[in-house]
Amino acid sequence: TCVSVYEYIFFYFVGPQCQFPNPCSPSPCRNGGVCRARTQGNDVELTCDCVLGYSGPLCLTPVNHACMGSPCRNGGTCSLLTLETFTCRCSPGWSGKTCQQADPCASNPCANGGQCSAFESHYICTCPPNFHGQTCRQDVNECALSPSPCRNGGTCKNEVGSYLCLCPPEYAGTHCERLYHPCHPSPCRNGGTCLQTSDTTYACTCLPGQSLLMMNECINAFYK
Repeated sequence: TCVSVYEYIFFYFVGPQCQFPNPCSPSPCRNGGVCRARTQGNDVELTCDCVLGYSGPLCLTPVNHACMGSPCRNGGTCSLLTLETFTCRCSPGWSGKTCQQADPCASNPCANGGQCSAFESHYICTCPPNFHGQTCRQDVNECALSPSPCRNGGTCKNEVGSYLCLCPPEYAGTHCERLYHPCHPSPCRNGGTCLQTSDTTYACTCLPGQSLLMMNECINAFYK
């Protein structure tokens, strides 16, 4: 096996002692063919592995195949699966077996994050939970649902793409699902201690040397 510290030798020479020029550098194979060099005694032979649709020693001879008639329309690219079958990679805005059909999803008709699925010349929008309609442009009124998403007497306020629960003073949470504890978490800042004075009210007491500014902020007494 030929081993060299010079990386380029692997590309330009072949053989057990790197004694033969590499006939594959540069490759003589055309049309996407892959060149392979093989040593036999004092000789070096090359072969070209041709892609579908070409043959010959250097892959120069076209073979009759399904892409020869350019079946992919509107700028689509034809790729052979076998000599008799093909697939088209269509340009943006086109779909179908031969890219013959305008893609109904190309204009992004689905709004508000809806997912567009093409069915021949038509499309269907799969809407996110908070929207509905053919193009997902209609807001779902969650406040009209029964039961209401807001619990414990909360008032539901519909918003575009969402809703808001306005809770009674003694409840909190996205859906007014939990009792309101005015000291959990503590609203008192800078080391102040929160004391619950009723179900919905609190008072802050400050550390020695501090005084209460406004309702919940303790500051140093000398602060002006």
